[in-house]
Amino acid sequence: MPTFDNVLVTGNQTIQQDLQVNGNQTVGQHLQVNGNTTIQGSLQVNTNETVLNDLAVAGSASVGENLNVTGVAIAGQQLKATNQATLPPVAPTVQSVRYFSTGIVNQPGLVLKGTDGFDYVIFIDNTGGNANIGIQRLT
Repeated sequence: MPTFDNVLVTGNQTIQQDLQVNGNQTVGQHLQVNGNTTIQGSLQVNTNETVLNDLAVAGSASVGENLNVTGVAIAGQQLKATNQATLPPVAPTVQSVRYFSTGIVNQPGLVLKGTDGFDYVIFIDNTGGNANIGIQRLT
């Protein structure tokens, strides 16, 4: 196998098998991978990254601004918002928490595991005109 100190590709390059980079790799424009990619160190994206199917992270994933997920985002331990909430400049109204023992399959919302080991989904119930927190046990 030939060995090169530097390779400059100014057009397109197609690699039929494996591309192994032991040091650092900088891609100025686009990197398209049609199969699988394994990164053993770090992946740093300075602008935008689109993943059409799955992105599995065994360690930590830090997102500086927004994480948009159209399916399900799973956090094994915690899902944190690090910015502190700010109270709106109006007086709050008295609300309640509404518990639904059964409900809709695949109810959208934030899923948390209860101390009983069951999963619960938390969502906003605005059926009476006032926003309430709804909690539904998932079966």
